[in-house]
Amino acid sequence: MDQLEHPRENWWDLRDPTPEILRGIADRFGLHPTSVQDCLDPEHFPKIEMVGDTLFIILRCYDSKAPAGADELLTLTRKLAFFLRGDHLITIHRGDQPFLNDLRNKAKHSPLNAQETAVRLMKGCVESFLPYLEYIEQQIEALEKHLVTRPPDRGELLTLYQLRSKLNVVKRQGMHANAVIREFTTVYATNPGPWLTDLRESAEQLWLYCDEVMEDVQNLLSLHLALSSHRTNEVMRFLTVVSLFFFPLTFIVGIYGMNFRFMPELEWRYGYAATWGVMILVSILIYWKVRQKGWLNRE
Repeated sequence: MDQLEHPRENWWDLRDPTPEILRGIADRFGLHPTSVQDCLDPEHFPKIEMVGDTLFIILRCYDSKAPAGADELLTLTRKLAFFLRGDHLITIHRGDQPFLNDLRNKAKHSPLNAQETAVRLMKGCVESFLPYLEYIEQQIEALEKHLVTRPPDRGELLTLYQLRSKLNVVKRQGMHANAVIREFTTVYATNPGPWLTDLRESAEQLWLYCDEVMEDVQNLLSLHLALSSHRTNEVMRFLTVVSLFFFPLTFIVGIYGMNFRFMPELEWRYGYAATWGVMILVSILIYWKVRQKGWLNRE
């Protein structure tokens, strides 16, 4: 259902508009058709452009209602479009987010101009990703503790790849948002102030935080693969040691298992015992050599 709220005389907030309602808003406020078309595109990435006398901005925020397994742009984020003209601001979005609701309530009792409102909204978009990144970081720490206390399993590897997919989405949004906010604060902002500096620092912090968490995931993936490889090497070493014992014994047994009529040891009274003695001696020699090489050590 379309909901148009008017928290202040200079801010119109439109939620879940149909194409017809959106075209009516565009006609009423003289918005450019291409910008309105961008508002209808649910997958549009962050952007900023001046269209006539209107500054058009798109940012994406983390969707507070995203399902736990969300790892795609449409399921993990929501788009927020800004139309800033003079001291008037129009925002268009699907669904509602906590920071939007809070700012609407505060705007009714605070003397904010349109640019200050836009700056706070952009800051809310950027900071909406921080709790999600903290949650992912906690998952990484828990996986790291499991990896160092027991052998790795396939489920943990799948979880790490899923975390990397989620982080890729957030990191791309952080990169685009950082570029949009940098251009806004350096080119289009008309009233420089501490809010703009704080907004730029928040965007840079998101980008750096994404980079750090992504590096943690990559390091944990490398650790998982290294531990799995080490485990495989341990198995191969065990099989190699076992083979060292059985190959020469199999060779001896194979010789005396041949069905030739004339074999010197077949009529020898002590042939059976001698064969056993040779095999035991060979086993002792192999065991001594393996211990000398340290192949039986697991360290």
